[in-house]
Amino acid sequence: MALRFKSRLLAHLSHDDYVGERDQALAESLKIDDESRDEFFAALKTFVREGLITVNPSGFYQLPSLGEAGGEIEGTFRKALRGFGFVEPFKKFREGSVFIPEDGVGDALTGDTVVVKVVRDHKRERYGGGGGGPQFIGNILDISKRKRSNFTGTLSKRGSQWVVHPDGKELTQPIIVRDAEAKNAKADDKVVIEITQYPEGSMLAEGVIVKVLGEAGRPDVETEATIAAYNLPGEFADDCIQQARDAAEVFKQEIAAYEKDGPSALPGRNDVTTSEYVITIDPPDAKDYDDAISIRPSQKYPGGWDLAVHIADVSHYIPRGSPLDIEAADRANSVYLPRFVIPMLPEVLSNGICSLQEAVPRYCKSAYMTYDRDGNIKGEGVAQVLIKSTKRLTYLEAQALIDGNIEEAKKHAKTPPEYTEKLIATLQEMNRCAKAIQGRRQRNGMISLELPDCVLVYDESGKVVDADKEDDAFTHTLIEMFMVEANEVLARLFEKMNVPLLRRIHPEPIPGDVEELRKASMVAGFRIPKNPTREELQGLVNSTRGTPAARAVHMAVLRTLTKAEYSPALVGHFALASSAYAHFTSPIRRYADLTVHRALAQYLKLTDNGKNRPRDDKEWGALGRKMADKPDCLDESELVEIGRHATVREVNAADAETSLRKFLVLQLLETKIGEEFNGVVTGVSPRGAFVQIDKYMIDGFVKSEDLPGDVTRDNLRPMWKIDPRSGALVDERSGRSYNMGDSVKVSIVRIDLPRRQLDLVVTDGESRAQGKRKELGGLTLGGIGGGLSKSSGSWNSPGMTGSQRRSAKSKGRDKRKGNHRRDDK
Repeated sequence: MALRFKSRLLAHLSHDDYVGERDQALAESLKIDDESRDEFFAALKTFVREGLITVNPSGFYQLPSLGEAGGEIEGTFRKALRGFGFVEPFKKFREGSVFIPEDGVGDALTGDTVVVKVVRDHKRERYGGGGGGPQFIGNILDISKRKRSNFTGTLSKRGSQWVVHPDGKELTQPIIVRDAEAKNAKADDKVVIEITQYPEGSMLAEGVIVKVLGEAGRPDVETEATIAAYNLPGEFADDCIQQARDAAEVFKQEIAAYEKDGPSALPGRNDVTTSEYVITIDPPDAKDYDDAISIRPSQKYPGGWDLAVHIADVSHYIPRGSPLDIEAADRANSVYLPRFVIPMLPEVLSNGICSLQEAVPRYCKSAYMTYDRDGNIKGEGVAQVLIKSTKRLTYLEAQALIDGNIEEAKKHAKTPPEYTEKLIATLQEMNRCAKAIQGRRQRNGMISLELPDCVLVYDESGKVVDADKEDDAFTHTLIEMFMVEANEVLARLFEKMNVPLLRRIHPEPIPGDVEELRKASMVAGFRIPKNPTREELQGLVNSTRGTPAARAVHMAVLRTLTKAEYSPALVGHFALASSAYAHFTSPIRRYADLTVHRALAQYLKLTDNGKNRPRDDKEWGALGRKMADKPDCLDESELVEIGRHATVREVNAADAETSLRKFLVLQLLETKIGEEFNGVVTGVSPRGAFVQIDKYMIDGFVKSEDLPGDVTRDNLRPMWKIDPRSGALVDERSGRSYNMGDSVKVSIVRIDLPRRQLDLVVTDGESRAQGKRKELGGLTLGGIGGGLSKSSGSWNSPGMTGSQRRSAKSKGRDKRKGNHRRDDK
């Protein structure tokens, strides 16, 4: 399947360092295994026929040139503060983005889809720009799609003229409004405006007020503004609510029949309400419990386990093509803003009959796994079941019970703290099983990043008043390990049948795309190869874990990794060391999971609820062909579109959460101007240094002109430049330097709430002077141990400590993204 190679190949050919390779060299660079090479070479020919890539007579592959685009291209515009911009073409070209001079921008804004006329830039060619090859410049002919027409901002009056100062960075100049009085708006109100005339040259934009939200700065108003700015969904339509209510009523009738007639009332579903001891572990404020666990010691494998992951059977209530299905597909996911959740499904489902609450019967689709004592999977299966959760636990409550601290557990209980011997024994088995699975995954190369996190504390009005360090209970990892394993079971099942499935893919890093990581590693005393393996990245992560260098190195690793996305491509999950991965465990809040559940329902119908599992490849193939004809088993092209939409929605939701969260933290920090905080340098550029404040985990910027340096006897100011060897920002005159991972003290000098900007100054400049700069945690260039060698560029992985990632649930709680994304469980 050519799709599995497409994105990574195009990214590799787009890289600045790519100089042209033949097919065998490409396969080597992209680490295509021997078994897949014929398929890869066939894919290359397909991509050439489609015009995605070209091959010259010598057999070297490259992207097509802009000169071959017929004079026009379409792409996404990105505007710079100084007025010019760049267009990223939808189709990749070897020249990359197209430069748009200020006089060619027109009224386009960042994020708009534009049509561009492309011509040769002879002036740049004449002076040797771009390495001597053909250069191109663009002029925007048309805006085929606006990213957004509605903006939010704060209303003010300039003389007799009303203007709105927009939020964000897309529009930085005021917007003229002429209908403020008609809307009964007043100064300092937060409003939603629709642009009627976009800014062009020196002309300001004009707009009309479509909604007055209330007093700017109030958390509830800023939440509404975020929803409007990011075009997040609102209330459900009446037909969706009615469908959810009807489904709840039908479920009530079905359970009444079950209670009267027994399991025979539920054909095609196993009744495990008494045969399996089921519990849930969730955040304390969760309402939609979409997963539950049961476990017992394995009879077949001494010291091993029989594990079951039970997931709410959402697809049972939402037929494909129904009003609620169409709405859920459009929403694609639930959105978790600070103290506010926008659900993918109405609460009568998400918090009602789909929520695996304690002591009530619930429908589930379940993954069953058998493990040996080392966490190796020895058997797997799937089924539709009816469960009844015995106990609802919180993460800290469950951890305290595992640790044998009953009194501590009671402090975190949300249900009556009644802890039986069976419950505690079950938790102990879960703990041992999860650690065995974690150990096996670590041996296979799973990358787990140590990124600090914090939980925001709010007052009654919703304003942030403090921040606490997030807990590191292993029970978060325990649930994560079980969910990851269940997700793999579904991905392997459909791969065995050769049936397309919407997967969660995370390709390997792009070859050579490790410059930031190289610099961060150098600070910690390590060298990495140009194209590091998963094991080498894992070794670097493990060797710096717990050291002062960890945050900078682990953040650099995170940025080096590609972004996970939804696609039917047969690509595994690099960071999880998984060869086959799909999202199955959260159908309440992710539409991708719902598509997997529907396909699974077809498999279960054809196999008598999983009992008639195929015995050999021939039977698997025959079953796959039957599956392909089922309406709920979507073809690859449909899944590509669903996956693309889900990925876009996911990114938009994350951006909205980040924006509002940053606003609320900056609002608090406005009361702390001039106060000193501990921080860590997370990046440097000739313009200055990026610093993350430890307590609030928020990023600010220190301009190079504000960095402390020594004025020379000749009254020469500091001259800050990037040292190409170390990657540090160095004052050539004083010897002071700043680099990723450096601990610094900073104070706040300026906050721009609408633009979410934080300006800082360094207050401990003397510690950076030449001869006074402390070694990073006492580390030397010889390495940090764990077998990591400076000279060889390869490592012996000592093995990871406990993962600091949180469970992906985040149901209403406020947290930052860790590792690959919280939704990769």
